[in-house]
Amino acid sequence: MPHKYFSIEGFPTYIHYRGATTLPGVAPDLSRGASILCLHGSGGNGNVFAELMDRLAETHSPCAFDQPGHGRTGGLDSLGSIERMTDFTRSVLEKLGVVRPVLLGHSMGGAVALDYALRYPQELRAIILCSSAARFEITDELLDFEQRVTEGKERRAFRREIFSSSTAPDVMRRAFMEDMKTDPRARYGDLLACREWNAEARLEALALPCLVMVGEDELPSLAQQAELLASRIPGARKQVVSKAAHALPLEAPDALAEALLGFLSELET
Repeated sequence: MPHKYFSIEGFPTYIHYRGATTLPGVAPDLSRGASILCLHGSGGNGNVFAELMDRLAETHSPCAFDQPGHGRTGGLDSLGSIERMTDFTRSVLEKLGVVRPVLLGHSMGGAVALDYALRYPQELRAIILCSSAARFEITDELLDFEQRVTEGKERRAFRREIFSSSTAPDVMRRAFMEDMKTDPRARYGDLLACREWNAEARLEALALPCLVMVGEDELPSLAQQAELLASRIPGARKQVVSKAAHALPLEAPDALAEALLGFLSELET
């Protein structure tokens, strides 16, 4: 699949996209239909959106990138805060020359999309919050475990609970292999950033079209957050995806694409 590196804020940044390849240093053409920037979750990378992007590319221009310290982008550590990740996302869009995109954020990426929409609403067309939250419940036990992983005192955990009981083993294996592409230090920093993030008091101020996507088997705390997002963001709509949990982009790319295409069609009209 097409990909490209750009130097952004001093980081060699890996961009995932669809369509024709371009010369080195030249941004891909993202003018077909809506420009959609996909933002990955903690410890992840942009390749988790591969199947979703394949489906969207028939009529739109999807792309994704690996945050610094994640996947194939340079660095070892997380940027350390949702706000800093938002600023980096703005730099990515500027480098790509994208104007008023739709932001699709999964988990932590949804927090980045929400923060972007609250701080710079005039720069966006809409946001899609996928398996995300205005406030994450990150326990001390989880942070302690992840810190021990960074110190080589624990093995990376396979979290079966983030998948639906209907999820195929090969999908879970793919998710674990994508996580292995990111250093544990970056995931630990992401979790610290998520624990500090809280936008619940600002949701009513959001003035952009918003779609909230959640799997029917999502973790209880995040299922509650999806309900909160949909009820407190003006005009937001919630859509539940069957046979999916927290790893929604990998578990149900077809259902997610169908919902997104319907949402984008409504934006056009």
